[in-house]
Amino acid sequence: MVSSVTSAGAASGIDFESIISASVAAKKASLSSRISSKKENTQLEITGVGLLKSNLTTFKDLLDNMTKENAFNKRAVTSNQSTTDPVFSVETKDSAANGNYNLTVKQLAQSTSFSTSFSSLEETFGSGGSLTFAIGSGDDAKSFSVEVGEGDTLNDIRNKINNSADSFGVTANIITLQDGTAKLVLDSCKTGESYSNFSVTASGDESLNAFNASITTDENGNKVASGDSSMKLVRAGQDALLDVDGDTLSSSTNVFDDTIKGLKITVNRLSDTEKVESENGTETGFKSNTLSITTDTSSLKKMMNEFVSTYNELRTNLDNLTKNNTYSEGKSNDDGGYLAGDSTGKTIKNAMSNLLTSFTIGGESSGLSLFSLGLEVDNKGNLSVNSEKFEDAINNKYDQVVAAFTGKNGVCAKLSSNLETYTKTGGILDLRKDSLNSELRSIENQENANSSYLAKYEESLRNRYGNLDTMIGTMNTSLSYLTSALSSMNVNNSKSSS
Repeated sequence: MVSSVTSAGAASGIDFESIISASVAAKKASLSSRISSKKENTQLEITGVGLLKSNLTTFKDLLDNMTKENAFNKRAVTSNQSTTDPVFSVETKDSAANGNYNLTVKQLAQSTSFSTSFSSLEETFGSGGSLTFAIGSGDDAKSFSVEVGEGDTLNDIRNKINNSADSFGVTANIITLQDGTAKLVLDSCKTGESYSNFSVTASGDESLNAFNASITTDENGNKVASGDSSMKLVRAGQDALLDVDGDTLSSSTNVFDDTIKGLKITVNRLSDTEKVESENGTETGFKSNTLSITTDTSSLKKMMNEFVSTYNELRTNLDNLTKNNTYSEGKSNDDGGYLAGDSTGKTIKNAMSNLLTSFTIGGESSGLSLFSLGLEVDNKGNLSVNSEKFEDAINNKYDQVVAAFTGKNGVCAKLSSNLETYTKTGGILDLRKDSLNSELRSIENQENANSSYLAKYEESLRNRYGNLDTMIGTMNTSLSYLTSALSSMNVNNSKSSS
């Protein structure tokens, strides 16, 4: 409802507008003082709770990574091979152990490939038929066929092979030679000795027999194209051979994954050759390269330093969030944290500190603590790493270092479990934030209610002062009339007396 009084005081000449404005302002200040402080404090607390959860989550994420099995199993890989053209590359897994090896790559894995020549890309193959491609044996046998239509060109057949949905990976490529002839190359694309029996069988028009391909073994044990094969053997499928300290390992691919436990070795090329002396005199042989797997102490130190710095940073952030306001002359300086005076930060700090100081490796009877492995704590509760002591623990008590920090019984898992109460979805901090948001909505609702009340209050003032203004205006008009009438009477009386 809008008041009809738009300018109180127009009739009487009295500045009722200033009176109304002052009255509304005073009422607004009175209402606002009750909730503005509460609203500001609630908003600050919501921000503080969000920051608290974020800080705790950052530390917990680090703890969870350190808790994983073999998180401390950091290995350094060194080899005497060329860095620009390495014979092999090595990746370490969690299960890798320290060791020294001599490696020699004697053979690379390869697929079976055939080739044959035709007059041109557009050569056709009679009334058509089919080509069947096969590889492997037993349960691992694979095959597929492509249909060749009447009038199909060499290029059409190439496309059908490459686009077959049933293919086990066969590729067909055409090379146009200088004399204009077209060379077709078929590759099984499956490496390894077990896939060396790649074959192509033609049926239908006799012209398709040009695609027949198969392998046999000659009297010397070498793989060659069989007598029924129309295509030439480019290469036969074979395994990669890797000599490790005199023992030969084989792989159907150029990757030796876990053949040496915990290592993934990818062979890139054959080993370099060298002249060696044998019973038959000087011969050319493959040269071996050394491979050394050692504990990567620098990575472990980096991990421990990250643990310490993140722990200390969390303690500092907790202190800043819960720092109390200072006072001057009895008035707050509002220089405290978002959660000034809150006990949550202190509770978390004490819980973490108590866990670290009471934690023992292998049970209380062992007497081995985190501090015996190189951790140190100052009188403020902040951690540091004694590098010399920690490196000694890595070299001489490695299993204890791993047991102390990793796995479900390690200190990281226990710290993470304690923090999860606060950081998990629906945890303590989420519930607290929900409660604060609900309180903030209630405050905002009260603000809206106050706005409505102030509008009505102003309207009532305008009506009251408007009525008063009208009444005074009427009285002023009447007074003016009476004054004028009396003045006229006095003039007339004066004239009569004269």
